[in-house]
Amino acid sequence: MITIGMLLICIGIYVVINFIDQSDDKSSLAIKYGAFYPAKIEYKQEYWRFLTANFVHVDFIHLFMNCYALYYLGGTFFERLLGPFPYIYLILVSGIASYIVTYLYSKKDVRYQNTITLGASGIFYGFLGSIVTLGVVFKGPYLMILKNFMAVIAINVVFTLVDKSVSKTGHLGGFIGGVLAMLVLIGSGVCGY
Repeated sequence: MITIGMLLICIGIYVVINFIDQSDDKSSLAIKYGAFYPAKIEYKQEYWRFLTANFVHVDFIHLFMNCYALYYLGGTFFERLLGPFPYIYLILVSGIASYIVTYLYSKKDVRYQNTITLGASGIFYGFLGSIVTLGVVFKGPYLMILKNFMAVIAINVVFTLVDKSVSKTGHLGGFIGGVLAMLVLIGSGVCGY
C-alpha cells in the first residue's frame, strides 16, 4: 500500500508537470514542484527538496523505469518483509541520502550548482543496498534472493556508469543510505532471521 501511494504521488506530479500546469518550461516546473536544485538549498534553505525531489519526474521513460523498479523490489519484497514503519524509514533514509550526496558533490564541483536532479532511483538504489546488506549479513535465503537480483543490480550499475544524464552521486547516495538503514534495522531486531 505504501509503495502504491508513492507511485501515485510520482505519477500525479508527472501529470501536473506535463499536462496541467503549462505556466513554464518543464525544467522550471520540475523545480517548482520540488526537484533538487542546489541553489535553492544554498540560498533559499529549501531543505524539503532532499525529500520531494524523489517524487518529481518529467520524462515518461524515467517515470516508468523508476515506478517499475520501486514496485519490483519495494512493493513485492521490502514492504512485505519490513512492515509499514521500517519500510517508510528505509525509503526516507535512502531517498534523502541520495540527495545529500548529490548536494555535497555540487559543493565540491561548482559545475553542478545549477544542475536539476530529480527522480526516485536513489530510493531504488537504497533497496539494492539493503538487499546486498541482507545477503552479506545473513547469507542463507537472503543470499539466494541477492543472487536472484544480481542481474538487476548489474544492469542498473552499467546503466548508471554509461548514461551521462544519470545522477551517479544520487545512485551512490541511495545505495549507501540503504546499507546504513538496513544495518540499523538489523541492529534493532526489526529485520533478521
